[in-house]
Amino acid sequence: MTPSVPLNRRHLLKLALVAAGAVALPSLVSGGLFLDAQGRPLPRYDPYVASGALDTWPLHPNAATPLLILLNRRSTNPFGLFLSEILQAEGVNCYQIADVSDLDGAPLAWYDTILLADGPLSTGQQEQLSAYVADGGGLVAMRPQASLYPLVGLESAGGTLDEGYLFVDNKSPVARGIDGGRLQFHGSADRSIPTAAQVVAWLGHRDTGIEPYPALVYREHHEGRAAAWLFDLARSIAYTRQGNPQMANLERDGGDGIRAADLFKDWIDLERLAIPQADEEQRLLINLLTYMGSQRRPLPRLWYFPGKAETIVVATGDSHGNPSSAIEDVLTRVESKGGRFSVYYTAFPSSNIRRAAKKAIYRVAELNHDVLPQMSAPSPDDVERWRQRGHEFSMHPYVEDGLDVGWERHWREFTGLGYGTALRTIRTHRILWAGWAETARIQATLGFRMNLDYYHWGPLFQSPQGEWLYGYMTGSGLPMRFIDEQGRLLNIYQQLTQMADDHWLNLHWGGVAKISADATLDLVQAMVNDSLAGAYSVLTGHFHVDPYAVGGQWLPEAVRWLEGFLDIANAYSLPVVSADDWYAFTSSRASTEFSNVEWFAEQGRLSLDFSSVGGDAERFGVMFPAEHDGRRLVDIEVDGAIRGFLTRRVGGIEYGWVNVAAGKHQFSATYAG
Repeated sequence: MTPSVPLNRRHLLKLALVAAGAVALPSLVSGGLFLDAQGRPLPRYDPYVASGALDTWPLHPNAATPLLILLNRRSTNPFGLFLSEILQAEGVNCYQIADVSDLDGAPLAWYDTILLADGPLSTGQQEQLSAYVADGGGLVAMRPQASLYPLVGLESAGGTLDEGYLFVDNKSPVARGIDGGRLQFHGSADRSIPTAAQVVAWLGHRDTGIEPYPALVYREHHEGRAAAWLFDLARSIAYTRQGNPQMANLERDGGDGIRAADLFKDWIDLERLAIPQADEEQRLLINLLTYMGSQRRPLPRLWYFPGKAETIVVATGDSHGNPSSAIEDVLTRVESKGGRFSVYYTAFPSSNIRRAAKKAIYRVAELNHDVLPQMSAPSPDDVERWRQRGHEFSMHPYVEDGLDVGWERHWREFTGLGYGTALRTIRTHRILWAGWAETARIQATLGFRMNLDYYHWGPLFQSPQGEWLYGYMTGSGLPMRFIDEQGRLLNIYQQLTQMADDHWLNLHWGGVAKISADATLDLVQAMVNDSLAGAYSVLTGHFHVDPYAVGGQWLPEAVRWLEGFLDIANAYSLPVVSADDWYAFTSSRASTEFSNVEWFAEQGRLSLDFSSVGGDAERFGVMFPAEHDGRRLVDIEVDGAIRGFLTRRVGGIEYGWVNVAAGKHQFSATYAG
């Protein structure tokens, strides 16, 4: 092995320039302007997720799931498929999808409950669904046509209530555990009058309150049940999470640059920002589905977070060309608190020759660690060591000159420096956003699978009285895939960033609210308390690396913000994970299926098969309703062995809960009267 030779910075630069001539020439000759370090072009993937609709109906009852989503290809509303994403987010992974036009020969009786997407029905389809209810089935219709009103116990009052609120009646067994304040919806709700329906929630306005028109009802039939949302929940949740599509590409919030937050100007009720309203409405849907099927099978469900975690913290930070020493400082602090971190790094674009010079410096300096400049950018070995320690190192591209050109420049630089190509989560510099879902589509095309650009920043979040407000811009703390204007699911998750230092603090680049780290940590504590009390949200913190490079008067405040946030997480035993860790769990959880769900009524026993793709470290909470058809859950068997179970309440429903590793398992839950 050749011994290392003491070198000064001049020697390093000379060697780098010599190496640059040898390294850069092949790239220039090949014309590989947008090639990565291995000579591969910018990747392109199909950005869309297949609907997963059935090709043929099941051949026997056990092949049918408890829930059936019926889409409607004749509908002018394309958002029906988002119902599947709602069920996945809530852990109800026991559904199948079909189209209402394919009902001929459908074994509807094998399904406990049907979710009917918004759209027109023929007379024959309507009669078939009515017969299904009469035979003991459960039907939940999204904004049903008036001809279905008798089935759900309504009559039309004429007209609509647009962009309003629903007010749940917490005395209803379906609405227990749901926030009793006003919950915003987007779209139009049809005015109707209950005749034989039980009202779960009423329509209303922010200023005038409840109106005498229901938002959600159900009706008991002799054997079955029928329910109706008077607005389309799927469209409303998509609009709540992703903003107003009519305001795409418009600067509206007063902050410099077009960001996702611009889609929410005059779109969100700031007085209700601290409530994850979309999540509350989703939990109301799951309450309803559990009730609708309570005369048939108990509805199993997955817990939101890995293992026994009650909430998790995702720790992230943008790094704008910072030296490796600053990044190492942040990662060491996070590790000291038992956490892992996502670095979103900007490698500023340069020429092929300059890039090759940097790489040559890395190669020489790795043999001469004592002369590696403290202000040098990370080397590929640095990045690999950080990844081996469990941290994420991904891109932070500038797209001010356009999405395509920005991505090409930064991909070329990032990969050309040897930082790798297997990147799964992303945050854009200045969180700039294009279209309603265009940025998400491009990122999915490039292989990214989780986006953190929906981000609490800017003057939008100040009340008229001057108070700076915290909470859920998207109405949600949970990951769900984006959907585009045509109703196509994109293969990339949206994860909100709620607590960002460049909004709350006064650091070297400025800030928006400009309050102290201690005052901001009080808000973090409030969000943790709310989540543990039933909001059940992922809390994403943002800690820029830049102050650790700049130092000076801003560093103590940045350190207090980072370490104080992690101390709160540690105080409640909340996992602190990278965005890549969280994506891995989210993806594995989405792959989980409950199949062969069979209820033996005489024995009071539910059996099912569980399967999930994931590493050995992934653990999932599997939940069964603690009560079903007048009986109480008494034991849960996993793979033939009785397991002690915990109890946990979600959206007003008490569940028995057990923890299992990823893979295949067989469950049996026994109920006794």
